[in-house]
Amino acid sequence: MQPFSASETGSAIAPAVTWSVNGVAGGNASVGTVSSTGVYSAPEFPASGEAVTVSAVETADSTKTAASSVTINNPVPQVTGVTPTSIPVGAFTLKVAGAHFAAGATVQFGSATLTTTRVSSTALTATGTATSSQVGNISVVVQNPNPGIISSAAVTDKVVANSAIAVTISPTVVTLRPGVNQGFTATVTGTSNTATTWSLNNSGLGSTTIGYINPLPTFTQYAPPGVVPNPNTVTLTVTSTADPTKKASAVITLVNPTPVLTAVSPGSIGIGAFMLTVTGSRFVSGAKVNFGGQALTTMFVSPTELTATGTASASQAGNVAVTVTNPNPGSTTSGTVMALVVNSGPVISAAAAARFLEQSTFGPTSPLVNQLQQTGFDTFLQGQLSAPASTYPTPGANDSDLTNVQNAFFKNAVNDSDQLRMRMAFALNEIWVVGANKVSDPVGYSNYMTALTRDGLGNYYNVMKDVTLTPAMGHWLDMVNNDKPGTGQHANENYARELMQLFTLGLSQLNPDGSAVVDGTRMPIPTYTQDDVMALGRSLTGWTYPTEPGQTLTKHNPEYYGGNMVAFESNHDTGSKTFLGQTVAAGQATGQELDSVLTIIFNHPNMPPFVAQQLIEKLVTSNPSPQYVQRVAQAFVSGKFNSYGSGQRGDMQAVAAAILLDPEARRGDSPTTTVATDGKLREPVVMEAAVARAFGASTDGTGFTGWSGNMAQSLFNSPSVFNFFPPMSLIPQTTLNGPEFAIFNTNTSLARVNFINSIVYGQISGTTKLDFSPVINAGTPDQMVAWLNTQLLHGTMSDSMLQSILTAVNANSSTDTTNQAKTAIYLVLSSSQYQVQR
Repeated sequence: MQPFSASETGSAIAPAVTWSVNGVAGGNASVGTVSSTGVYSAPEFPASGEAVTVSAVETADSTKTAASSVTINNPVPQVTGVTPTSIPVGAFTLKVAGAHFAAGATVQFGSATLTTTRVSSTALTATGTATSSQVGNISVVVQNPNPGIISSAAVTDKVVANSAIAVTISPTVVTLRPGVNQGFTATVTGTSNTATTWSLNNSGLGSTTIGYINPLPTFTQYAPPGVVPNPNTVTLTVTSTADPTKKASAVITLVNPTPVLTAVSPGSIGIGAFMLTVTGSRFVSGAKVNFGGQALTTMFVSPTELTATGTASASQAGNVAVTVTNPNPGSTTSGTVMALVVNSGPVISAAAAARFLEQSTFGPTSPLVNQLQQTGFDTFLQGQLSAPASTYPTPGANDSDLTNVQNAFFKNAVNDSDQLRMRMAFALNEIWVVGANKVSDPVGYSNYMTALTRDGLGNYYNVMKDVTLTPAMGHWLDMVNNDKPGTGQHANENYARELMQLFTLGLSQLNPDGSAVVDGTRMPIPTYTQDDVMALGRSLTGWTYPTEPGQTLTKHNPEYYGGNMVAFESNHDTGSKTFLGQTVAAGQATGQELDSVLTIIFNHPNMPPFVAQQLIEKLVTSNPSPQYVQRVAQAFVSGKFNSYGSGQRGDMQAVAAAILLDPEARRGDSPTTTVATDGKLREPVVMEAAVARAFGASTDGTGFTGWSGNMAQSLFNSPSVFNFFPPMSLIPQTTLNGPEFAIFNTNTSLARVNFINSIVYGQISGTTKLDFSPVINAGTPDQMVAWLNTQLLHGTMSDSMLQSILTAVNANSSTDTTNQAKTAIYLVLSSSQYQVQR
């Protein structure tokens, strides 16, 4: 910095002036700056080829000026560090850290000037050759060039003579697969100090990308990463501690793992198009499923699941070998699992198969329709009962809402093979309601849906207990931190009331066929009393949130969703109670009493018809006959339907089979047996998944929730414990029950059409792709519409609808088969004949 002052001849008073540098008021970073008091600050480095002039102009009279010429020299360089600190005789590279290194700066190594590269004003690299005459301490100086050539203070480095130390590593070349560790041994000679340091790719002990090492002085164990990186080679280096210039390296080539195939679903396949789900482990992206030696079109779902489509021929009837091949690098093939190709000819019509799949899955697909025709309902159901359960990923630390859980639901619904279990879990989700407006923690909702998925084809008692103990339900209906009441006080009754009213028994006593039990005045008899609610509320005291890892159980644990609720025994009301006419003994522990009251509810005669009615409505029809309800309720009571079920009350496999195989569910498989009042309005969530499945969508689940919200069913965002729509809701001006019509109005009916328009002429999301090629390639407009009639309407399209669609399709150019197909798809999907599942 340099101060300047201005004076005026003939005046004792310093004039007011404006200061500038090279004509720029106040100057700039290139030529320097000057303050309002005339203090000039030079730039770090001289401006190339530019003279610098500091000027003063009198403020009152701009004709009065003066100037001073300034010469800017390069700054004094500063060196703060040099690496390496020990240099062997021979060629070397130095890294110099510091400040004020000018362009053209050079590193002086003793009396030698090194070839220097300026990295920045704070870093230089330099190369040279150390001679044996330089062994010992040597000075290192940085010299900035002209203008003002000047050198830094010296720092000391060291030149060492070459040693006799040598390092070897064994093995030097190795090929590994994930999950297979490899040991390496180092040998150091020429010194008594055999200590070493190890590194992977010169970056320490490794990472999740390249694997990890566990180093010892002369040995290390290398663990490959779970996924092969690109590039797929890793260098392991061992360095002598005595002489860091002595090192040895091994090259590790990483190749894909050998896949392990454990199961194929379905196990029986008909002639024609099919879709397989294979499960196992160590599958990688690009893996192929082989069917009888032929590679199928395969989609990678996860390291434990693949789906594949293909076509089985009559010549393959019998057992066919299924394998999985992982791609290069290191392509290998799994062991074999056999699938059975059945050549019995069509046993049911395509229309009946599609209709059955509408009721038992999130929607029919062409391969599943074909398979069901070949193998029949029973084989399909048996395959569904043994299919691996879908999963929900554990939410990450950055998951602040339910988005990833919602995406996982739709991804599973569209892609996964355990369709019946997921449909049952979704139906239970609409009975045992939890809403994101109060429970927005993704861990809580993921655990809640995992419980429903696990129990969807289990036992209804497990549904009751597992859902009751989820922190999501505990928080939603206030059972969590429900305190033992003091004298004259009441326990919280919220969950106790809804557990009976909405989830298990209903308000009124029921006959086995679901009709209400009435008194002498024809009025329904209540199922329970306020005293029952109060008693159950007391029985449900003492539960709190799970204890966070590393914390201690307290009476009211902090809000946490990573497990089931836990009991704080001293906060549980252990007094005796009378509940639904039965005595709940005093002195029971919290968990023991929960089992006691749930068992009383589970054995109540209302439960079988109450549950049967709602599940029939969710899967098949909104208006089941009392006889249909009673038959399904009987399967609930006995735990058995034909060959399905364990024989224990509440067996959900028996209930599902009874619902789907009942004569009332199957009437309509043939047009001659159709009943006008059968069926149900497709609810938005199920409709979205069905459309995606019908056209072979590949998806990660994004985009669906936004669309379902537009149609008044934002997934997992139920506005209240009564679900988006109640189980009983009369369609206006009719005597028909139509629960889904409760969210069907002018706005949502248009939203449904907008959804169809967007997916046909746009997209659900950027990561969801629909495949319309089966319709485009079907042939003539008549054949296009016939394909849609079978796949989407199971052959029920009316003649008037058929003619209207053909007229619209033929309005397109006969050569524009894409728009012909899209016109037909749009009109079928948006029609009332599709929107109402018959």
